[in-house]
Amino acid sequence: MAKMSRYIDSLKVQIKNNFVREAVYRSNFITMVAVDLVWMAVEFSLFSVIYSNTPVLAGWTKHQVFFFLGVFFASDALFTTFFQRNFWQFSDLVNKGELDILLTKPVHPLFLALTRWFNLTAWFNVVLGVGVMIRFAPQAGFAGGWKWLLLVFWLLVGVFSAVQIRFAFSIWAFWTERSWAMSRLYYQFFAFATKPDSLYPAMIRYSLMTAIPFAFIGSVPARALLHGLEPREYLQITLVLIAFMVFNTFFWRRGLRRYQSASS
Repeated sequence: MAKMSRYIDSLKVQIKNNFVREAVYRSNFITMVAVDLVWMAVEFSLFSVIYSNTPVLAGWTKHQVFFFLGVFFASDALFTTFFQRNFWQFSDLVNKGELDILLTKPVHPLFLALTRWFNLTAWFNVVLGVGVMIRFAPQAGFAGGWKWLLLVFWLLVGVFSAVQIRFAFSIWAFWTERSWAMSRLYYQFFAFATKPDSLYPAMIRYSLMTAIPFAFIGSVPARALLHGLEPREYLQITLVLIAFMVFNTFFWRRGLRRYQSASS
C-alpha cells in the first residue's frame, strides 16, 4: 500500500502542476479546440462525400462510420490528454540527460516519464467524441443500455494500444540522436487508424491487427460495440498487446543500459 500511495501522490502532483500550466496559457485551450474541431469536420466531410455516392462501404453504413469516428475521437483524446506530450518530450528526456532525475525517484522512472505532462484541454474532445457516439448510436444499430458500460472497457483498450504502439516507435531514442524519423513514421501509420480497418486490403488489414495494431485504437472497439467480435479476435488482441508489452519492456531495459547521463 505504501508503494501504491507514492504513485498516487506523484500523480496528484503531476496533475496539479499541469492544471496550473493550463490555467496560465488559457488561449491554448481555444486554439487546440479549434484545431481539433477542424480535424473532426474534415473527417466527417470526407465520409459524407463518399456516402453521397454509395449507401454501404465495406459493410459499414454512414451512421456506423460516424459512430466509429466518435469512438476514435474519444480514444485518441484520452491518449492525448494523458500521454501525447510525454512522448513528444521522450527524445529530449533521453538525449539531454533529463532522465537522470527520474532514475533517482522512489517510483518507476517510466511511470514518471509518461505522466509528467498532461494535456487537460483534450478532455473537451473526449466529451465531444462520446457525444458523437450518442448521436449516431441508434442509426448505427448500437443496442445501448448496459452495453454503454462496455464503452469504458474498449476506450481503455484503445488508449492502452496507442501507448504501446507509440512507445515502440519512441524507444529508439536510446540509439538515435532524436528519433524524430521514427516519430514521423508513427504519424504516417497513424492515418490508418482514422478509417475502419475493413476498408483496407487484406494485407494492410492484417498488419493493422498485428505488426502495427492501429485498428485497436478505434476500429476494433467500434466493431466490438456494434457487432461483437469472434473469440479468435479477442485472443489476437490479447496476444498482440502482450507481445508489444514484452517488446517495449525488453528495449526499455536495454536502453537504460546504454543510457549516458548528463554528468557522464
